[in-house]
Amino acid sequence: MDSSAEVLPPRSYCWIPTVELEPGMVLARPVLAGSGINSVIHLPVGSEITGNTIAQLVNKGVECVAVQKAPPEGEDYGVVVAKYETRLHEIFGPDPDESCRPLLDALIAYGPN
Repeated sequence: MDSSAEVLPPRSYCWIPTVELEPGMVLARPVLAGSGINSVIHLPVGSEITGNTIAQLVNKGVECVAVQKAPPEGEDYGVVVAKYETRLHEIFGPDPDESCRPLLDALIAYGPN
């Protein structure tokens, strides 16, 4: 992936200590160690982590990186979404007024994460 790739929104990634990385994780933010022409490691957004990558990051003193979160899966997530939406409708009532409707719609679109 090209280094000019857009950085993902914070909701779609989490920061992981380098020593807890696992092969197969995908970077959500670029990693740069060093500066200018002395840059010793440059990993763009979308790079897949390998065992060798982890070793290099540890050796270069990189303490943590942002990795993409796995998308929620399965029936359990559907239950969470349903409970979330039910609770929002309890809070906003069965027929929210015009001033509250945009907020309710935004909260439903954002989801329970």
